Amino acid sequence: MMNLIELQKNQQTPKPKLPSDILQFVPGIWVNGQYLWLQNCTEKVIYDEELIIIVKQEQIYSNIRFSSIYVSNHGNQTKEIKVLAMHYFLNVGQDHLVFVSPIDHHIFHHANKKVFLVNAQQNESDRIEYTAIPLWNAYTDQIWGSIQKGNLKYQPMAKGPAASIFAVKMSIAPHETNRMNTWTITGSSKNELISMEKALIKSLGST
Repeated sequence: MMNLIELQKNQQTPKPKLPSDILQFVPGIWVNGQYLWLQNCTEKVIYDEELIIIVKQEQIYSNIRFSSIYVSNHGNQTKEIKVLAMHYFLNVGQDHLVFVSPIDHHIFHHANKKVFLVNAQQNESDRIEYTAIPLWNAYTDQIWGSIQKGNLKYQPMAKGPAASIFAVKMSIAPHETNRMNTWTITGSSKNELISMEKALIKSLGST
């Protein structure tokens, strides 16, 4: 599943653990037909690809969790990668539903009488893919339509123990760093979440 030669820094910042009823976020990366998940840390060095990944997370509002994923290319060639983001609940009943909204270009999780919106901010040149999968397939090759091309296997809906994954295509020039912002917004309705997201994106544009 993972054949990337990776070198972890000796003093890594451990990923903070969240309660089981909170939507868990696991970042990852696809590059050159291989992929890697950052399950228990917020920083990784991929030695053979000359890439460094750093994840910074913050709770900017009580119902918005915000993360920034930085990918630095320390090589001499442009890197074509995909930044991955997986979301799931550690413990959830059969009432959990995750679905991709093709009209809104969002992922929604419904659980515990709450609605969770998952999305990312990307450049116009970046392309984003979404999928929903059974949780037992989350860390396997079953998430891919083509692992060599880095194409996710598209599935618009999953129920019960399930996860959502999206992938953002990114081109990183030599000795440059690119950033992708992603967030989870919690609320009681889809319209409420869309409204909060618009306000968030507006505030990001003014910073």
